[in-house]
Amino acid sequence: MSKTPVSILQEMMVKNKITPNYELIHDGGGSHMNVFAYQVKCDDLIASGIGRSKKDAKHEAAKAMLETIATKRGYLQLPASPAQSPIRTPLLPIIPEISRIPPDIPFVNAVGALQDLCVENNLQDPKYQQISDVGPPHAKIFTIECEVATLKEIGVAKTKKQAKQEAAKKMLDKLTDLVPDLNDNNIFDKKKQNIDQEMENSNKIAKAQYTKLSKLPTAKKINLGIKLSEYHIQFKSQYDDETRKEIIERILSIIPSNQSHVSEECIEYLIKKFEDILIDIGLDFTSLCIPSSENIIIAMRINTSPSIVELALGETESETKLRALQKMIDTIVVFLT
Repeated sequence: MSKTPVSILQEMMVKNKITPNYELIHDGGGSHMNVFAYQVKCDDLIASGIGRSKKDAKHEAAKAMLETIATKRGYLQLPASPAQSPIRTPLLPIIPEISRIPPDIPFVNAVGALQDLCVENNLQDPKYQQISDVGPPHAKIFTIECEVATLKEIGVAKTKKQAKQEAAKKMLDKLTDLVPDLNDNNIFDKKKQNIDQEMENSNKIAKAQYTKLSKLPTAKKINLGIKLSEYHIQFKSQYDDETRKEIIERILSIIPSNQSHVSEECIEYLIKKFEDILIDIGLDFTSLCIPSSENIIIAMRINTSPSIVELALGETESETKLRALQKMIDTIVVFLT
């Protein structure tokens, strides 16, 4: 087995009837970046070494002592030990400072912008590769490399995603500097203009809908703590006798007396009329056609708690919608009676 500096020093001193005296002079420091230091004495010579573990520090001290012996006593310089003690936990490099993006600067997806730029200018797709991560587990610093053709840029950040964005942004800046034609069509300006335009359109839609939506009644929910067997009682007690009577009359007036020849347009009108009545009493209504290989399935739901749901099965969509509407009306009437 190959010998370590500690073994070599021990054999050398034993021949001279001297025992190396090792002393731990620094015990780590109690942090995630522990550094240990050992001092070794052989006769009148003293040497020391440091390492990330006690074993590494002791080996470094022994190595330093061998070099001191060779220098002080005129020995030939000892060859490097063929069995250097492995450094199990390497000393951390200097962790770079990461600058934070000011909150008033809007976020722009540099990765997507770079991808678009490469497609528009017939460049190869960007390639990303993680080349390092340093620091303790709770404070990692990642380095990501971005490569386009023969150009390379790196990004350093506290997360892989941020490092990738930083590398992509640097590559964008480099490409726009190298290719004059790209300067007039800055990707960041385009993205910012698109974001501003989307926000402006959203604001216009919101302003247009505000007046109508603000007049809608707030949907009422039944207390979730009641027993299911008492649900119909709680639902009914929300409205006084006069209101319940009016609601029942309005709902029953929706279904036509002759349902055999009702057009599709008429059915849609009846559903819309039923929905308007529910809005007036603070309830929301939704209708859904469920795909099926054989028949048409229509589901109708009212947003009480628990929800009232009715299903109908039929051969045509119009017929099934009318059947589901009838079932939903019957249920509401039962609850209010």
